[in-house]
Amino acid sequence: MPLQFPHLFTGNRRPWKRILLYGPPGTGKSRLALALSSAITSTFYSISSANLLSSWVGESEKSIKELFQHACKNKSKSVIFIDEIDSLCRKRNVQEEEHTRRFKTELLKQMEGVGNTETKDNIFLLCATNCPWELDVAFLRRFQKRIYIPLPDKDARLQLFKIHTKNTCLDFSDEDWDSLAEKTHLYSGSDIANLTLGALFQPIRKMQSAKYWKILDGKYLPCESFHPQAIRTELKDLPAASVIPHQVTLEDFIKSMQTHSKTVSENDLKQFKDFTQRFGELG
Repeated sequence: MPLQFPHLFTGNRRPWKRILLYGPPGTGKSRLALALSSAITSTFYSISSANLLSSWVGESEKSIKELFQHACKNKSKSVIFIDEIDSLCRKRNVQEEEHTRRFKTELLKQMEGVGNTETKDNIFLLCATNCPWELDVAFLRRFQKRIYIPLPDKDARLQLFKIHTKNTCLDFSDEDWDSLAEKTHLYSGSDIANLTLGALFQPIRKMQSAKYWKILDGKYLPCESFHPQAIRTELKDLPAASVIPHQVTLEDFIKSMQTHSKTVSENDLKQFKDFTQRFGELG
């Protein structure tokens, strides 16, 4: 809206420029950042702790300062995305080394200026974390919005499965889709991607171990030994271009679940919900 209707965001009504995205791993926080950058046609700076932290004293503070200075010089809008911000901004303690304190002080200074000064008005700061409760309160306070990116619900999981299998031959009924979405409660977006890839390889694994084959439209497919057209042979003995796998079924996904389980627990979700009630809002 600020780009489409700039006259609505004048005076003290200024758009948020410092936003924290938090939630379980694999929920698409990094993809959201990239999508935002594309939507507003901006220069996108994607940064991680590895880019900023240096073993040389003073270099880390210099890196963060130069990053914001470079973004300021751009005439176009700039999005600075810092992933895994918790690795840079953990709660401070008395055992912290002096150069770490200086780095955090410099980062706080640069964050505070985003959206508050004319020189940094073209910068949008977006950060992401899987552990928001580990952030130092001073950093947490700098974010004008703290948005929870939750796990996909049942309908979203169903859509993700269909996206990941859109170019695949499937033998699925509506009941199969519903069952798959139901069985994958607590699966993140990346969990679903990994599970689907594992399921897509199940027909290939069956071909590798198959001892009996049938011919369908001139192609060889694995079959049971009792099939009336069963031919005893192995994959290595068949013409490479003449073999095809079975269509992917719900059974293949269930088999894949044995090695691709969910990575988020109910206890993890409770932590996120408790944090959201205190500091954030649902995205």
